[in-house]
Amino acid sequence: MRNFNQDLPPGSTFLTDEELEGLLPAFITTRKDLNDAESKNNAEALKKYFLSPKKRPFRFDPIDLFRLHKEMFGHVWSWAGKKRKTNKNIGVDKAQIDIEIKKLTDDLTFWLAHQMDIIEISARLHHRLASIHPFHNGNGRWARFAVNIFLKEQTHSVIRFPEDELLLTTEIRKRMIQALQAADRSEYDPLIKLHHEFTSPLTNW
Repeated sequence: MRNFNQDLPPGSTFLTDEELEGLLPAFITTRKDLNDAESKNNAEALKKYFLSPKKRPFRFDPIDLFRLHKEMFGHVWSWAGKKRKTNKNIGVDKAQIDIEIKKLTDDLTFWLAHQMDIIEISARLHHRLASIHPFHNGNGRWARFAVNIFLKEQTHSVIRFPEDELLLTTEIRKRMIQALQAADRSEYDPLIKLHHEFTSPLTNW
């Protein structure tokens, strides 16, 4: 059978039935459509957390963390902000998601109380959120967004991750994956180095 996707330009490949499951906008049929819709939704969440006054600090607890994912992807996916119901080759067992998030929030409190370096905390937070992998999709972007909320509140800085490049097979994506894999082995230096490399003051976002 002919693969019609092979004649399409990069990014315009059609989504499979499995990839379309839970999709809300009916106009989305290609990978480019999906990336554009998710980027628009993410931009709306960014405005709320970085460009608008907030009434209270972000709490790194399950309620705020799950709400953040829904705010980032809720216009695109029906399952946004909801725990995945199946196990994946990445992430903890689905039955352990709440437990692992609670352990992470306790660790974050401990790290701050013992004045661990803020960039080391941001790297550890990034790794743990991504490795828990609570959602069907969007976990990497959600983890990076949460890290920036943390840095904004702690140091009024952000990590300007090249999000468009991280969606593609690029050198920075390879470095990110390798740094997260090293953190799986409790080797945090590569990820800390990446965080330092892209951190800058929160001005003119």
